[in-house]
Amino acid sequence: MKTFIALCLCGLSIPLRAQTPLRTFTSPDGIFQFKYPDVLVDCMSARKQEKGIGSSVPESCASQGSICGGMGSEESTVACFAYPKERFKDSPHFVAATFYVSEILSAKGEEVCLKGSPDWLVIKSEAEATTINHIAFKAFEIGDSWTGGGQSGPAYRTFHNGKCYELGIQNVFSRAEYDPGTVKEFTKKDSSEVEARLRQAFNSFVFLK
Repeated sequence: MKTFIALCLCGLSIPLRAQTPLRTFTSPDGIFQFKYPDVLVDCMSARKQEKGIGSSVPESCASQGSICGGMGSEESTVACFAYPKERFKDSPHFVAATFYVSEILSAKGEEVCLKGSPDWLVIKSEAEATTINHIAFKAFEIGDSWTGGGQSGPAYRTFHNGKCYELGIQNVFSRAEYDPGTVKEFTKKDSSEVEARLRQAFNSFVFLK
């Protein structure tokens, strides 16, 4: 797990296919902020427009599992950005990948917040303490599984000004079998590209007040 954390904190060192402009996201209440590559899809804005005429949630933001939150937590998702699925449209093993920030409504105190959610399927048995931009977090590795696929990724909890916040990255994949040569492989290089883009947002997260 310590190795995993080290890799996470060095996410910006992963080579990117091409540098893209960064945009700034500030929470509606002005509490936190982060910068994200403009290649990412804003899932929350898309969902707000879902009921509009002729609108729909982008495929990048859709999955069988919960990709804009920590699966099972009583939460209010404030931000959720997805890697564009169309970039791997010929690689069906890649389903979705997101970076999200949520407020955990059910965690009223620091102790409860930093224990994580009792409804999680925790992949790692113990949480690790880590610091990002001078913010202390407890880091968990969580996931979910279903027939033909699943998802996994890190979830980070911190307690700030009386509220519990969770930052996470979720990667959704398909286990479907395909005849050799009929689909394009989702490679380690592809995975590094996706991870690096999402980590740019994660590593820039700061509280403003």
